[in-house]
Amino acid sequence: MRWLVVLVAVVAACGDDGDPLTIAIDTGTLHGAQTGDVRHFIGIPYAAPPLGANRFRAPQPAVPWSGVREAIEAGSQCPQLLSFAGPSNDEDCLFVNVWTPAGAHDLPVMVFLHGGAFVFGSGTDKYYAGDSLAGRGVVVVTLNYRLGAFGFLAHPALATDDPMFPTTGNYGLEDQRAALQWVQRNIAAFGGDPKHVTLFGESAGGFSACVHYLSSRTHGLFEAVISESGLCGSSVLELPLATAQAQAVALAEQLGCPGTDAAAIACLRGKSTDDIQAATALPSPATAMPGGPLYQPEVLPAQLPTIDGLVLATSMHAAFAAGSYEPRPIILGTNRDEGTLFHSSIYAKEVADEAAYRAALATRFTGVDGIVAHYPVSAFPSANRAIAEVTGDAFFVCPARYVARHLAGHGVTVYRYSFEQEPAQPFVSDLGVFHGSELPFVFGNDTFPLGKIGDAQPLSDAMGTYWTGMAKHYDPNSAGGVAWPAYATSETSLVLAAPITTSAGLKSSACDFWDAQ
Repeated sequence: MRWLVVLVAVVAACGDDGDPLTIAIDTGTLHGAQTGDVRHFIGIPYAAPPLGANRFRAPQPAVPWSGVREAIEAGSQCPQLLSFAGPSNDEDCLFVNVWTPAGAHDLPVMVFLHGGAFVFGSGTDKYYAGDSLAGRGVVVVTLNYRLGAFGFLAHPALATDDPMFPTTGNYGLEDQRAALQWVQRNIAAFGGDPKHVTLFGESAGGFSACVHYLSSRTHGLFEAVISESGLCGSSVLELPLATAQAQAVALAEQLGCPGTDAAAIACLRGKSTDDIQAATALPSPATAMPGGPLYQPEVLPAQLPTIDGLVLATSMHAAFAAGSYEPRPIILGTNRDEGTLFHSSIYAKEVADEAAYRAALATRFTGVDGIVAHYPVSAFPSANRAIAEVTGDAFFVCPARYVARHLAGHGVTVYRYSFEQEPAQPFVSDLGVFHGSELPFVFGNDTFPLGKIGDAQPLSDAMGTYWTGMAKHYDPNSAGGVAWPAYATSETSLVLAAPITTSAGLKSSACDFWDAQ
């Protein structure tokens, strides 16, 4: 019987005519392309278009097609206004993309979740192209998921709208889960091993990877995680259910859809994509309060994950401490200057002086006097740089330490890094190693619009080796290089810069301060 299973897999991988660029999956036949030794299949639907009655619902099964579908062009990015690729208003956007070596068979799989604060980004952004990583002997999958209100509107009436999904909001996270299920059903046809999947992501994607790490709903869909600057353990990207529902009702009323019953949902489903995007647009830096999106009275209202008791059973801060999750190896990392991007002119009105600094802090924290004492303006080039340091430590670096400590304490093998290589040709010259700086180094792809690899190609090569080593062997050290100690009791991090070094007690004083808040 085993020979029959192998035969079916070979036929699926090669197509009926033996063409390695023609592949049969569960919804039809695809034809891709090849560059060098890597095949790529782009714009594959993994769920039905979330249009009409499927708007504000958990993802539905993809619609099969007849004939051969050309998989050589990117599908639409999900609706968004703030995007390096330009705005989009096409809700038919649930696509995956696959890069796989020629002749691949039972290779480890890496599934990437893009960042963008849950309001922008796409798995088909060119700087996430998987050619370089796939060339190291893995199959790479990227994906789109619903963003903004389309992905996260937690209107109370939606909790009874779909009996198969008895909660409200978090549709974007469910899209990610559906894509992981698609991988389980189909990745063998591309030469990947569905039992050997690593989930990795950056920023909102790294946060999402931590959500799935904790969730019983994604049990069995992956075996390891890499979270880059993921805010795991920070509360800023997860809303209490009551808050999320109140924000959703307010948005609906703004759109002329009042009430908390099915009529309000029918009304919302009748609104145009542009209407919903206009109602949820970020304020411009000129009209917002100083400090940027993280220091407004409401952070991205009606557009963020919700602690709904199902997809997010409880806050991640509490869940990591509780230890009730499957122990799987994980890489957790942050960048040296995480906060500077969020306080640059493209996102934020400058915090001009100590009075503005205190006012911005007061929108997000209690104990402002203590924070200012620990991060005095006089210790930084400006008040704006002082709040950037607060942002980096409070939302990124110190929550990562909190999570790493609890994971290690529950027997998880944790590898922690600090990325500290300044990118070449940065879009702004004084942001240091800002949020997202590591992306071109991870993907080995120098098309990132905010900074380049430049002369640090050896560091990019080393990071590609570490990342794919984690995917292949659940140990980034498997291919040699500078030894990366497990976090464990020594709390040692790998410092990713030229040259690569290690460091114990990364920002321990700052994190002791935030742990006490």
